[in-house]
Amino acid sequence: MDEENGGGRRRQEERRLETRAKLVEATIKLLHEKGAAQLTMEDVAREAGLTRGAIQYHFDSPKSLLMDSIVEIAGRLGQHLAADDLIKLPLPARIDRVVDDYWRGFRSENYAAFIEIAVRGRQDPEFEAAISSTLEELEQQRAIVWQRVFADSGRGRKEILSWRLMLLIILRGLALTKMIAGGHEKVSLQIDQFKDMFKKYLTEK
Repeated sequence: MDEENGGGRRRQEERRLETRAKLVEATIKLLHEKGAAQLTMEDVAREAGLTRGAIQYHFDSPKSLLMDSIVEIAGRLGQHLAADDLIKLPLPARIDRVVDDYWRGFRSENYAAFIEIAVRGRQDPEFEAAISSTLEELEQQRAIVWQRVFADSGRGRKEILSWRLMLLIILRGLALTKMIAGGHEKVSLQIDQFKDMFKKYLTEK
């Protein structure tokens, strides 16, 4: 009997997680397509194939749903950094892979949805603080992985992390430029130039 109850609880938990995932996925898709200003919970429920009551059951507020969406987006944008695989590559190839993977994330619909949530957060100090706290924890985890990926470059921890910060700043700027003005070829050229600069810095003794 206990096993049956345990199995039922597991299935219930699986259904709960599946429903939450559907709602988060629908939110990200609609943020990219419509923007935060036009996003409604009715639209999210419809896109997920659920009722608005499902949102109210699984999330105590629309902000809670957006917070889960931020966590999911941040995870997707950073999931490419598989240190065990990257450290097997020669340093120049490693740099190419890391920059390309980061750029793939920044030009995706996930980053566009992230921008929409961040802009909305600017209008709500409490929500903005919650977003910042969540992202800070994720950033600390990624910084550790980044340091491991480039530990054999001969550069110190602060230098390695400063280059990560520079990469993020540049790619965020290029992503916003591309969203507003397009110009894929120009952006690709700038990314290649950054790769060359990054390689020169990390490989020269």
